[in-house]
Amino acid sequence: MPAVEPPVTRHQSSVVITSEHERLAEIITDLRLPPDWRVTIERRRRKTLGIEIWAGGVVTVAVPENLAEEDIATLLAGHVDRVARAVARHRGVEAAHPAKELVDGEHFDYLGRTYRLRVVTGAEFSAQLIDDWLELVVIPGDKPTAGRLIDWYAACGEELIEDAMPMLARAAGLPTPTTMVRDLGAKWGLRERGGRISIHWATFQLPADLIELVLAHELTHLRVSTHSEEFWRELGRLVPDFALRERRLAVLGASAWLGAVRHMRL
Repeated sequence: MPAVEPPVTRHQSSVVITSEHERLAEIITDLRLPPDWRVTIERRRRKTLGIEIWAGGVVTVAVPENLAEEDIATLLAGHVDRVARAVARHRGVEAAHPAKELVDGEHFDYLGRTYRLRVVTGAEFSAQLIDDWLELVVIPGDKPTAGRLIDWYAACGEELIEDAMPMLARAAGLPTPTTMVRDLGAKWGLRERGGRISIHWATFQLPADLIELVLAHELTHLRVSTHSEEFWRELGRLVPDFALRERRLAVLGASAWLGAVRHMRL
């Protein structure tokens, strides 16, 4: 799916590239990465080279399992400009997303509507929408955290997907896939191994028709893995106005809250 800003957890083993791989080190310098960024290699069961840009300043190069370092260097050298552009684009998107203060009156979006935060104390944590407020209940002596709100978005998202996905899957002629809501860094959605679909918790700040677009996009990837003409044709069957929705997603998604918190006012 179009980007927000990248996945957090990977299960494959990674090797951090160091200067002992002389030619690789030279090529990494050519990538013009920011000084605090790094490059890792992940050896996977694949035939081609893949490049992923991650939140936190990591470029992951996915390569075939048995590819020699010299061959990795040769492949990566052919993608220097592509990586440099992607990193620059990623940093620009990352800078656009707001940081929030977890104080009364702060604004949070849910399904395209804006609510104001109200922090109250209670016997146990909870969050709920009451009129124009997003009420966050914290235990006395505890402080509100981004994690509490992210958990709330994820729980709401799981319920929404449970309702929406079966109908979309039927329209696509596919069985209803296993789904999960989690932090996906720079992606709204991700088709994973085994046919599971993961959706970014921040997706549920968006209007319902854009959430449908994200779900339909990942469903289509179960049938067509690449963004080929066939992919866009299949997506168009599910969402005829997908091009218009993608333009709106690019605009609204750029200002979605991804969990960053500013220091609270004293």
